Amino acid sequence: MALANRILDRRGFGNQRINQYWLSGAESEKLVKSVEDAYEKIKRAGPSPINSSETKTNMKKALTTP
Repeated sequence: MALANRILDRRGFGNQRINQYWLSGAESEKLVKSVEDAYEKIKRAGPSPINSSETKTNMKKALTTP
């Protein structure tokens, strides 16, 4: 998890885009809090940089340049 977040951060995506929650089937309240927490983190992170036109252009160049 930490490695994935470091890679995302180095690539400019931010290091809070991957989260992991450990839950049991008997922890319904914890599930609700985890979903709310994940939703808030997604909202704070904003739109994915992959969807920007600049990123798409750079990705196309990287894929087509020998």
